[in-house]
Amino acid sequence: MHLPSITLRNFKAYETTRIDLPKPVDGRNVILIGGKNGFGKTTLFEAIALGLYGRDGIRLILRAGFAADEERRALNFRDFMSRALNRRALKNGQLDCRIELGFENEAGIPITITRAWHFAENGMLRGSGAEDVRILRGLERRPVEAPRSEADVEGWYRDWVAREFLPSNLATFFLFDGEAASAYAERDMGQQVREGIEGLLGLVWLRRLADSLRNYANARRAQVARGVTGERILALQRDCETLEKAINDAKGRLEELAPQLADAEGERDALTQELAGYGAGTQADLQELQTRRHVEEKRRERAIENLFAMAEADLPFAMAGDALREMVERRLDAERRRDQWLAALMETQGRAEGILAAIGTDLAGVEPPLLPMQHERVRDAVRRGLERLWQPPPNDSAESFHHGHATGRLREAIRERLERSRTANRETICDLLADMSRAAAELRTIAAEIEGRQVAAPQLDEKRARIVELNGQINALRREEGEMRAFIASREPELGQKRADLKRQSEQLDQSQRPARLARRAVEVADMLDDVIREALPLQTREIADEMTRAIGVMAHKKDQFREVEITDNGEVWLLGEARQNLRELDLSAGEKQVFTQALFAAVAFVSQRDFPLVIDTPLARLDEEHRLNILRFLAQRRGQVLLISTDTEVVGPYLDAIRDRVATTYRVEHRVDGGFGSSVLVPGYFPGQGF
Repeated sequence: MHLPSITLRNFKAYETTRIDLPKPVDGRNVILIGGKNGFGKTTLFEAIALGLYGRDGIRLILRAGFAADEERRALNFRDFMSRALNRRALKNGQLDCRIELGFENEAGIPITITRAWHFAENGMLRGSGAEDVRILRGLERRPVEAPRSEADVEGWYRDWVAREFLPSNLATFFLFDGEAASAYAERDMGQQVREGIEGLLGLVWLRRLADSLRNYANARRAQVARGVTGERILALQRDCETLEKAINDAKGRLEELAPQLADAEGERDALTQELAGYGAGTQADLQELQTRRHVEEKRRERAIENLFAMAEADLPFAMAGDALREMVERRLDAERRRDQWLAALMETQGRAEGILAAIGTDLAGVEPPLLPMQHERVRDAVRRGLERLWQPPPNDSAESFHHGHATGRLREAIRERLERSRTANRETICDLLADMSRAAAELRTIAAEIEGRQVAAPQLDEKRARIVELNGQINALRREEGEMRAFIASREPELGQKRADLKRQSEQLDQSQRPARLARRAVEVADMLDDVIREALPLQTREIADEMTRAIGVMAHKKDQFREVEITDNGEVWLLGEARQNLRELDLSAGEKQVFTQALFAAVAFVSQRDFPLVIDTPLARLDEEHRLNILRFLAQRRGQVLLISTDTEVVGPYLDAIRDRVATTYRVEHRVDGGFGSSVLVPGYFPGQGF
């Protein structure tokens, strides 16, 4: 898959422009587009994002702002597009802008996507913001259109683009702003890892399918639930629905918190860097304080999360005492043995009739023939003999089931929980509380040091006050995030137990009734999907961690300190040193942090096996010199197209020389003023003096 052409009409500073981009040949896969700040180079990146995804592409555009929900995203889109119509076109009464992207897929088939937006005479976007989209496929340019019966045409095109090109939730790993990468580097990347893996595997759709199957099962059960058993089933259904809603609400709140945290942390980091610019000593001091504060905040967050998790999950079992816990463990073991005995007994009983039938056939040939009464007595004797194979039950098995809902995998999970609760002792809790206290004390000290920095400059007091305010917001958001994660962790096992109980109760209904059979099958498939999701995540995280390890090994400057990347079950990414310490908690340089983020982006892109162009705006933003060469070489090694949109201080001089043999073509953005209107144009070539 490569991008042969981009055509813009009346989009921002571009009146009419087209650039042709060559297909990678003989190792030349890099396309350089240079432009000074304010000339319209970032507009090209925005055009690719919007041309490919339409309104959904707004989430890839850094200066459109973050959005926590669909409503906010729509507002951001309308606000962004209200400034998208070229000013000269507006004056001349041309009230539409257009983006056309020409692609060629792996089979060499050309595909053209054209999106157009229409504006009112005041330059505001018309209607609800929906765009006109036209897709042409093949040399004969056949239109690709939604079926006439399709109710959600916009959704149909979205799905088509996702299948043919790239799902929008994976696009951030192929189309990104270097400024966004540097911002990610300062924050926890667990959310990005989880989103990347779910995008790779399509787990969002599997979860939605499992939920739909369970809703279907609930509706079918309601048709047959009568009597005591039926009332119990309906009650369990209501409990499950209540828990599911609470868990989904918590997960939704987590999704809302992520962009809010990103906004607050991004603003805080920007203000801190601005304050740091008032002197070398001040910059170094503030950077060190910022790093120390980040480390201590992470330490306190981990202690709080571990304490929440222990209080919700392990502490109640620990408080029950060793005697009661061991008694429950013995009882579960005894019930497991009884379960095994009953299964073997049922299997024997099922086979007994076949054995008796075979014996009856053999007895028919006995001479002299047996009387009917003798024949039946022989059968009874054989039947009693078979029953004695499994009677009486083993001495170490339970005489009945006290925990009938705890079967199979659930029983083993309960045993694991009971075993883990042995570690929830007073010493462990005291250690966690001590970690929290030490981190809190250190944070107070750091806050006092930051506040004590006196820098004489206009409005700096307001900026410092805003940083303090933002720190309060960030702490509150992180605290709420921890509470949501702890709530989900504590309620999901409860939901699983109730679902198992609901399944067991449902099986007691009359299975001859078709709705009950359909409900049971739907739940079985939903359970299978849950297992697939649970088993797929660790496999994918290992593959991404291995690829990140390889990428960092190529890009990192201090390779002797680095050993490997490890991704935990909850998506937390660790950068391990030789002593298996997490290097991310140390004082890493800005370049080292961004290498880490670039490695994550590259790993997800590689593991996805998608042959899609890599497009990066300001690829070396905020990178220190020692990492620029390594990162540029790494990016240029990709097999497919690599579009680098650079300022006149990035991919120039020795950095350009490092990838010169990979460059296929170059363009330069020029800005011109004519009749009071500024416009941008693309011309062949690069910055003067760079050899292109």
